[in-house]
Amino acid sequence: MHLAAIVVAGIFVLASYVFLFKALNEIVELQHEINAKLPPARKFQPMFWWLGTCGKLRRLQEEVLPDSPRLRNSRRFRLFFFFSSF
Repeated sequence: MHLAAIVVAGIFVLASYVFLFKALNEIVELQHEINAKLPPARKFQPMFWWLGTCGKLRRLQEEVLPDSPRLRNSRRFRLFFFFSSF
């Protein structure tokens, strides 16, 4: 019984890391797609990430790539990460 609980807990920990890395990957890929379409003067290269940076990325995504599902996918992976980390 204890071994089964350890295996299940390990699976949830592994799944939570996978979801976290997938969410971060979606954000990075979106940033690269946005930068590919912007002129060099408007490139999005944040030094630190905070709420204002996320808002700027969201606005740029709506302006440059309005049909990109990457932010929605990132939110979904973050939600999966949240629930699988318990």
